[in-house]
Amino acid sequence: RDDRVWYRNGQYYCERDNGTTGLLIGGAVGALLGHQLAGGNDKTIGALVGAAGGAAIGKAIDDGDVKCR
Repeated sequence: RDDRVWYRNGQYYCERDNGTTGLLIGGAVGALLGHQLAGGNDKTIGALVGAAGGAAIGKAIDDGDVKCR
């Protein structure tokens, strides 16, 4: 994707996104969904659980599968 790869001194190096954007967007969307789906007086807990889950999923998606070495 947007990875920058270069070769120097016999080794490949790369610079890539660290997943922060996915973490923030996933956390915000997860908090909104958790708040809406939680019933009764548990809306705050639903928002916190949704934010944590959304942040984890968002970071995983934003990181991708390519490993830099």
